[in-house]
Amino acid sequence: MSSKELIWAGPSGSLIPTQCSEPQEIVLYANGLNDKQKKDIARAFEHDAYEMGADYTWRRAMVRLKSTLKTLGMGFIGEMLNDEDIDEFSNIDIVLNDYSAISLAEQLGAINSTGALKLRQALEMMSHYLSDEAEKNGEELSKIDASSLVSSCVKYILGEADISIAIEFSALRSRIFSETLSLADPQIEQLLDSPPFYIKTVVSVLLSGIKHEQGAAQEHAVGNISTLIQPIWSHIPEKDRWQIGNAYRDATAAGNIGATKGLKNALLKVKGFDYVPENLRSATFKKAAKSLIDAHFATNNFYTEAPLVSSLSKLGSSIPAPAFIECVQAYLCVYLGNSYGVSNAAFPTAKAELLKIPEDRWRYYFSKVIANDEIILAKLFNSKPRDKFKTLIQENLMYLADSESFDTDILKLVQALADGDDSRIQGIANKLYKKTRE
Repeated sequence: MSSKELIWAGPSGSLIPTQCSEPQEIVLYANGLNDKQKKDIARAFEHDAYEMGADYTWRRAMVRLKSTLKTLGMGFIGEMLNDEDIDEFSNIDIVLNDYSAISLAEQLGAINSTGALKLRQALEMMSHYLSDEAEKNGEELSKIDASSLVSSCVKYILGEADISIAIEFSALRSRIFSETLSLADPQIEQLLDSPPFYIKTVVSVLLSGIKHEQGAAQEHAVGNISTLIQPIWSHIPEKDRWQIGNAYRDATAAGNIGATKGLKNALLKVKGFDYVPENLRSATFKKAAKSLIDAHFATNNFYTEAPLVSSLSKLGSSIPAPAFIECVQAYLCVYLGNSYGVSNAAFPTAKAELLKIPEDRWRYYFSKVIANDEIILAKLFNSKPRDKFKTLIQENLMYLADSESFDTDILKLVQALADGDDSRIQGIANKLYKKTRE
């Protein structure tokens, strides 16, 4: 079996010839695989072992994608994910699950939004058919679904022999610790015109430097966040504002006078002290919420979600403000489920916790958070999660449909959910989702 050349179109993927429809034909164009791997996949489909062929293709694609991301450096990935526990020695397979790898590749521009959507759908499909529930019910992956998965993997990941990711801000990362930059600096101007993800990443890098660097490097980091905070404040989501408030809290607790003074001056410029945590309880809630979200996007999630959502709910009746965003996202993931349904064991707990959330916090979520909540917006593309969200609004949150304080698109989304208008819901959710990538 010989390799075939494929036109690589960058984030848009590879241009697979339209006459190729069989997996055995499509896999010939997987230039990121060797001949033996192609033969193994083709042989599986020739023997009608669709699940085996699809699973093998998916695993090879994810290995390749994560290996590509790893070339950026695990420390940089830790900064992008705002996870201080990740360093250069971290194992990427532990740090990134498949869902996170796809999202990160999309945010970095290695895969476009269409490719990321198709790959997430493929992940959801594989997770379902490899689950104990599917096996118990005798459900098997069809040839059509398996072919679609192979096509997406080849088009967006395996079609290129060497996927490269260009990070334009690598030079800026080194400069922010060696110079105190001005808003007139060309690289700062470029940063301020960049997608939100890069701005968030630079904020994470600066805060990491303020916490871990010493001497001149820390002074430059403090000076640069003080310079940047005003122009970026209105463009960063609530989660990242809390990140800056957390950094101030940590610097104060550590007795780091220089960092405390610098962050205080920065927060004063934007009246940002509302984002300084009142206590440390939020860290426990955030960790539990993250574990639940990770389980939601993994195999057998309908079984693994139940104990985790129970653990999160038992942490306390009141969610700390700094952890509210993560916890609501986690509960909504369980409540909305995926295109295959919900976890019957976990759903009642998630629903009960969502119904405990008071009106003022729901208004906060819709006015400040959902427009940047990529996970929840993406769920509205699928009918079953969308139906669950409509039910939540229609039975419990109808007061939101009359909220004049919401942004126009958010108000339209809430009203579409209240009216049960699937077409409008999808259209508005897609528009908001794309805005997070602009």
